[in-house]
Formats: sequence, C-alpha cells, structure tokens
Amino acid sequence: MPSEASSDATNASRETAPRSVVSDVVADCLADIDRIAHEYLLEVEKIEGYAGSLVVTRDLEETAVASMELLLRLVGNLPIPDRLAGISDALGHRRAQQGLPLESLLRAVRMDFRVLWTAMLEKVPVAFLPDFTKDAVRVWEAVEFHTIRVHAGYLNELATMAQEKESQRAFLLSRLINSDGKDPQLLGQAARALGVKPESNFIVAVAAGHAQKAFRAGVLRAGVDQFLHERDGALILILEDVPARAGRKPEGTRTWLGALDCFVAPPARSLAEVPPMLRIALESLPVVTTDRPGPRTVRDAWGYVAANRLGEYGTVLAETVLGPLAAIAAHERDRLIETVQAYFRSGSVSETAGELYCHRNTVLNRLARFGQLTGFDPANPQDAATVIAAFHIQQAQGE
Repeated sequence: MPSEASSDATNASRETAPRSVVSDVVADCLADIDRIAHEYLLEVEKIEGYAGSLVVTRDLEETAVASMELLLRLVGNLPIPDRLAGISDALGHRRAQQGLPLESLLRAVRMDFRVLWTAMLEKVPVAFLPDFTKDAVRVWEAVEFHTIRVHAGYLNELATMAQEKESQRAFLLSRLINSDGKDPQLLGQAARALGVKPESNFIVAVAAGHAQKAFRAGVLRAGVDQFLHERDGALILILEDVPARAGRKPEGTRTWLGALDCFVAPPARSLAEVPPMLRIALESLPVVTTDRPGPRTVRDAWGYVAANRLGEYGTVLAETVLGPLAAIAAHERDRLIETVQAYFRSGSVSETAGELYCHRNTVLNRLARFGQLTGFDPANPQDAATVIAAFHIQQAQGE
C-alpha cells in the first residue's frame, strides 16, 4: 500500500504536468504569434462591419498581434509589459472613434478564444491532451477579461464623443443665436452640428419655465427630441419643418405643440431666420403662464413686449391715455375699462353687451363716457390702437 508521502508526490506530479505543458504551449505560441494573428485576421475580415469601417489593415495587424500576446501572457501567468497593459481599453476607444459597430467589435474580440484555443491544441503533446483541455477555462477567462476591457473602453469613448458633440452643438447654437444669420460659414457649421439643412423651414418654440418637464416629454413622444436644446436655463425646440413625403398626410403646424405651454415664434424660412425668431420667443416667453395654458404666439405677446421696450415713453403714454380716469370713482373706472377691453376683443357692441350681461345702449354709453374722459374714442381704429397699447403698459407696470 503506497505511503501518504508517495501519494502526495503522485498528486503533485499530476498537477505539475499540465502547468508545465501550458507554459510550453504558451511559449510555442508566442514564437508563432505572427501566424496565429494572421489566421485570426482572416476570420475578422469576414465579420460584417469591418469592411466599410475606418479600420485600416495595418491597424488590424498590429492590434491582432498585441492582443494575442496579451492573451497568451494572461494564460501563461507571464508578466504583462507596459506596452500591453492598456491595449484592451485603448482598442475599445480607437474602434469607437473609427465608427466600428460595437456588435462587430465584440464578435471579433470573442473570436480570440476559438483561434487561440485551436492554435494551442495543435502544440499540445497527445499524452497531455486530456489534462490540457481542463485548462480551457484559463483561455476563456483571459479572453473575457480582454473583452470586458475593450467593451468598457468603447462605451467610455462613446460617452466622451457624445459629450464633445453636445458641447460643440451648444457652442455653435450659442453663436448662431447671437448672430445676425448672415455668416454662411457659421450657418453651415451650425447646420451640420444640429443635423439640419440650412435652406429648410424651421419651427422655433421655447418652453415656459413651469412646463419644461411636460414640454420635454411631449417632444420625446413626437420623436423629435434630437431638435431639443438647452441654453441658459431655457428649453428650446428648433424643429426642421420637413415637407411630408408623397403618400403621407402632412403634419400641418405640429398639432402636438397645441397641448404644451410654450411660445411658438413665427415660422423661420431658413436657418438664417432662426436667430431673430428665437430671440423673439425668448423675449415673449413671460406671457406663457399657468393661468393661460397652451402655446402663445406674437399675437398674444406683442403688447407685453411693446410695453417693456417703450420704457419711460410707455409710462408717459399710459398716463396720457388713462390718467384722466383717476378723477372718477374706482368702481366706475373699473366698469369703463372692463367694457372697453371687452369691446376690443370682439369689435361688436352686441357681443360686448352679451358678454357683460347688459343692454347694448349701456355699452354705447360707457364707450362714449370713456371717450369724453380720455379724449380717445374706442370706436376709432387709431385711438383704439393707442388705448390698447396703454392697457398693455399699465398691465406690465402692475397698476
């Protein structure tokens, strides 16, 4: 009966043999690495995605040799020199920059296992083949380590590229907004960054501050979120208004915007017209409030904008028109203003009477009274325009 010591020696011998064979096989493969890399390249060239990519043959050859050497050193527990330490991550970064599809890259990297394992089996003595096959897991672990690092490098590079692209897009958008729209070079750069055609028509809309979340969700549902931009806290939509294709119903004025709280500028007939339209939208945005949901246009905002732009002249204008009303009782003043504003909304004495639940003669009397006090006749178009401006100025001043 064999002693315990002799049994341990036998077991040690059995464990040592495969490891020494692995070392010998790794050494043989390293000496034959150019051929193995060539066999690998023949397989990689068959993978869809490589043919039309920016990956050149020399790059493929150098990468194949370096990757195979890294894998063999990992399998054989050999030191990893500095030149090979970061090649997996670097490979992922480079292939992302070259535009190679991730699926194609991972297929190629995982193919390392089959090519490397086949090459190693060819160099294993027949007597050690059964034991050597148990070490397949070591080859797979090496390939998996390499694959994970390549994958991570690829995704990190994509994130960096996306961030750089977004930064460039934001920079060009800022330059475009602040321009007069007359620089052809800037228009071309902005068009490429935004993914639009300079000669297209554009819809320009800005979300109200209280409705940015809903606006973003609405744009996402419409499938045009690539046209959404953020600048100085504003959420901006610069939508290329592409004509409907033949056989498809036109989307019209983007009816989905009708449910969103935003300001929609007049249509821009080219990218060159986007800057002034966007500035108009940003200046008009305060008219979009929670008590008046839905989109607003120049028709809704002109009074607010005009009142703010008139400045001290507007203050004098409002005082000139409405100042005389201070001489009458507050309840009469409020009733006259209410009647005049209702009349301006419809232009009809009868409709005004219906809205205010009074006789049409009462409306006529109030309009006349307003004209006597202020010197501005609401029924006269020129006077009416001045009175409307005065009302907007008064509202803007919070009086």
